[in-house]
Amino acid sequence: STQSTWGHFLSVYFFSFSFPLFPKPSPLEMQFQDLVDSIEKTSLQCLNERPDRPFHQLFPPSGAILESDADEQLLMNVGFKQIVKLHTIELLAPNDGRRPKTLKIFANQLLQDFAEAEDRPATQEVQLEWKAHDDGRLKAVVPTRFVKFQAIGNVSLFVPDNVEGAETSVLGALTFYGCLLEETNMKNLKKVG
Repeated sequence: STQSTWGHFLSVYFFSFSFPLFPKPSPLEMQFQDLVDSIEKTSLQCLNERPDRPFHQLFPPSGAILESDADEQLLMNVGFKQIVKLHTIELLAPNDGRRPKTLKIFANQLLQDFAEAEDRPATQEVQLEWKAHDDGRLKAVVPTRFVKFQAIGNVSLFVPDNVEGAETSVLGALTFYGCLLEETNMKNLKKVG
């Protein structure tokens, strides 16, 4: 009958829109971006970095590794050009005992020494879970407690230890994912009054 044919057409029509041939990007892919262009390169600081494997070279275009010097601890400070919402931190490391075990994240706190990093409560502390990535490296993905990372001008990252108690800790990449809170460049803010 005409009614059943029409009903069949409508069900196929709506089914095709419910299950498209090409998957939609996930909300994470649509909303959050790599914040590398928002990092203020002059703000990058790291305590206990090896002089020949410094923190600033961890970021593009260099892509070199960061390694600690005197022991396994690292204290990294990162500032952003604009206020950001920080959703995820992604780390890459070689598949050996030098990869970090614990990460303490301090939102909007630039820490200046290891005693401060050890004693002060972190905004978030995680035991890193490493999974196979590429070229024999491992990746750890740290979703932030997003409500605590809504208006971030800078972060301090503290690595107190590594997975096997090795003499040094190593990172192969550090990526921040999130979005800009506003388009205002912090350097261009004018004092009113």
